[in-house]
Amino acid sequence: MSSYVESVLAPGERIIHRAALSHWNFCLSYFLGVLCLALGGAALLIPRDSRYAIAAALGALGVLILLVTAIRRATTELVLTDRRIIAKRGFISRDTVEMNLGKVESLHVNQGLLGRMLDYGDVTVVGTGSSLEPLRGIAGPLELRRKLGEMAGATPKGA
Repeated sequence: MSSYVESVLAPGERIIHRAALSHWNFCLSYFLGVLCLALGGAALLIPRDSRYAIAAALGALGVLILLVTAIRRATTELVLTDRRIIAKRGFISRDTVEMNLGKVESLHVNQGLLGRMLDYGDVTVVGTGSSLEPLRGIAGPLELRRKLGEMAGATPKGA
């Protein structure tokens, strides 16, 4: 199964850079999922008849949290092609935004101290008359900005 971006590429259009959400963006979700699984395992040590129900409920909650987190990360795409920027979020309901490179005015990268240390940050693409909603927790945001700068220098305005 191909990705959304690959299915909407125009003939001759090629992908220059593919960005992903950082695992650090989901640190709390990972922690809660693993904690629920661990508590479910610990609930089996309770000397009561209800221990199996408690363990099953906590285990199911942990698996659900981890599954939803994995799906959210896997179904978010941010791609820079030689013609445009494409951002897609969602699995069942899909939210997509595309902007031609000729319309891009700037790309804002916001990284806190932790984001700089772990190489993730928020990216906002500002274009003529509009902007993309900030994409939070993008891994390697400076690489995306560098690639966009290379493409903007190689693409004539209005293309």
